[in-house]
Amino acid sequence: MYKTLFLLCLSFFSFGISAESHTYRLTNFYGGDGVVRMQGKSNSFDIAIPLTSIHSVTSSSVTLEVTSSQALIKRRSQLFVRFNNATIGQIAFDPTRPSLTSRIVIPAALWRAGFNRLTLAVSQHYAEQCVDGNAPELWSEVNVYNSSLSVDTKLGVDEVTLAHLAGFFNPGIGGQRNVNVFTAADTQRQLQEKTLPLVAQGLALRNQYQPLSIRHNVLPDGNVLPEIQSAKETFWNETQVDNYEHSAWYLKGADTDEVHVVVGTVEELALILSDDVINEIDGAYVKVERSSRFMANNKTLVAPAYRLIVSGNTHDEVYQAAKALAVMDDVLSPVSSIRVLSQTQVQAERLQRMRVLTPGEQYSFEALGVASERFTDEGDFSKRITFRLPADFYVPENASVALLLDFSYGAGTGPGSIMNISVNDELVHGLYFGDQNGEAFRDYQLRIPARFFKGGINNVDISATMRAPLAGVPCDDVFGSHLVFQVNNSSSITLPKAGHVAVQPDLGLFSETGYPFARYASAPKGSIFIPSNEYLDSALTLSGKLAQVAQSPLLNLAIIDALSSKNEGALIVLGSPATLDDIEQDSFAAAVGNVKRWPYRLQNELHNQVRELTGDESYRQMRVTGATVQQSDLGEQAILLAQRHPNSHASDTMFIIAAQTPEYLFARVNDLISLSMWGQLAGDFFVWNDGLKPQLVMQVNEKFELGEANSYWLTLRLWLSNNPWYWLVSFLLLVLLVSLLIYLLLKRRNQQIEDSW
Repeated sequence: MYKTLFLLCLSFFSFGISAESHTYRLTNFYGGDGVVRMQGKSNSFDIAIPLTSIHSVTSSSVTLEVTSSQALIKRRSQLFVRFNNATIGQIAFDPTRPSLTSRIVIPAALWRAGFNRLTLAVSQHYAEQCVDGNAPELWSEVNVYNSSLSVDTKLGVDEVTLAHLAGFFNPGIGGQRNVNVFTAADTQRQLQEKTLPLVAQGLALRNQYQPLSIRHNVLPDGNVLPEIQSAKETFWNETQVDNYEHSAWYLKGADTDEVHVVVGTVEELALILSDDVINEIDGAYVKVERSSRFMANNKTLVAPAYRLIVSGNTHDEVYQAAKALAVMDDVLSPVSSIRVLSQTQVQAERLQRMRVLTPGEQYSFEALGVASERFTDEGDFSKRITFRLPADFYVPENASVALLLDFSYGAGTGPGSIMNISVNDELVHGLYFGDQNGEAFRDYQLRIPARFFKGGINNVDISATMRAPLAGVPCDDVFGSHLVFQVNNSSSITLPKAGHVAVQPDLGLFSETGYPFARYASAPKGSIFIPSNEYLDSALTLSGKLAQVAQSPLLNLAIIDALSSKNEGALIVLGSPATLDDIEQDSFAAAVGNVKRWPYRLQNELHNQVRELTGDESYRQMRVTGATVQQSDLGEQAILLAQRHPNSHASDTMFIIAAQTPEYLFARVNDLISLSMWGQLAGDFFVWNDGLKPQLVMQVNEKFELGEANSYWLTLRLWLSNNPWYWLVSFLLLVLLVSLLIYLLLKRRNQQIEDSW
């Protein structure tokens, strides 16, 4: 009896608690430089650290690598470490030991679900009195790259529900970065073509910006019962067989503390589903559950596992269930299963517009989710307003964006107190805080040329520098605690009307917005072609990433296994050199196949040498014209090539992603979607072999204009803007024709006058 009770208790704790240890570089949570320099008498910076809602922290610590100026005095100069506004450590600067490494324990009680704020602040002095706050010797540096965070977490889920999905798939610590998707061996084409990409996108969208690697697996046709040596003559009775079938026996060593997904009709999944679940499936069905444990001879043969079931009676119902999974709000489903009765206004065009501002409209900062902000004391402060414009946002050169600001600053500002406004890191306006009594502005209007804005993500930074007034007496500083600067979210931005035209190919636009697969004015069909199911993992992983950058499920994105002239829209072709020989590439500047055509090597080397010498990290485009034809393997590297679709009836873009084998391709796709690599996409010819930096980035193909059906005039204007010589030649020809016409008319008039004599 005691033995049975002990096993039940052990089983209970294994269901709800699972411990994990994580160690991260602080640069995983900080988007700035690897070394942060803090200058002046006081300075600070924050690092936001996310934590999932289903994990709790048992222990954690932060290890900091710090270097300080030797001019700092020992007793008054120090580094403060705060976590969620609570001071957890103080590090004294010692001029005799300018470099140090310190480990600070973070109390587990300070952690909370969501974003946690780690603050590093310094107080720096080089003398007891008369300290110049701008003295160059007042500095210290924190090596954020070498500093680390160690966290031990435990998973605490008693009754798993659909509301917990946002906790399993989450950008925070403890969130899943890979998932296994299972389907039956013989499934209809619709499941692979439309349903699986939608399931992948729904899970990736929950991870927000964190990449999600997706593996496709096939359920065995039937289970093979393991051999059990038992004291009983017949261990495998009907009950034991049912218990084994309903466990997660098909995982074969996968992590049972992570959610895996099974997709298919109730008939296809009948072997692994319990009778209760089968009876519940009546229409489109989504369920999350903890599979049962299977034990024999007091040993666990199959551990319990979390699984997500996407099912229905027909493949159309399975697709509707996948669509619900992609758009549902998990917090509104505190139950283990739902049956989808109907869905309204879930169209591709509507979904792709939800997180994009509409040209020609006015938006307040409050509508953009921006809160009012008040800054006090001396220092440099910044408020960033981020919004998305359509990827193919295009306006005439004379168009402008109206920015109406509500802000104010308090009395007693000193010399050097200013406000600067930047758009996408370009300075557009400055204001000096020159009134000693302070000022308040309402609807402070700025007309900013629309060329400062771009399709995709835009940032408007309102930066203020607050300085205390001068005392006029040596060694008698005026402290700046009275200084105030405030920005109100009643401020607004008015966008001009715009057309929808973009220049292609452009891997930078592709990586930032998912264009041309995600568009604002329409949602045309897009496809990912795979030559065989060996490439399905890469296709699903890539489709999830595209949904992340578009911030919306792409309902019209399909995975296909056959190419024809009827394929419309943008296309991504996955394959190896052997499978790409059948793709029409004669018109491409670079081609991938058993025989490869590469851009001219000497020009590539010159471009890279100049970029490295100048420290240029922008990977500016450089056109090349020469090429070499060779026969060779790709090795461990992968190629991403973008160009005009050769077979599409309308102008569109084709992308080719190639590696030597399907295994290499899956590894390189996972490198490509990583946070470090995806943002470096540029040009139209991209080569990489790890997740750190590309080997080569170039522009090798002719550009073309891609516009919507009602944007022909804007498409022409954009083409002329990108090809000014044609505009100049056309103008000269027009001048010549007009001059010729005037000459002929004058000659005719002169002849008439002569005849009248």
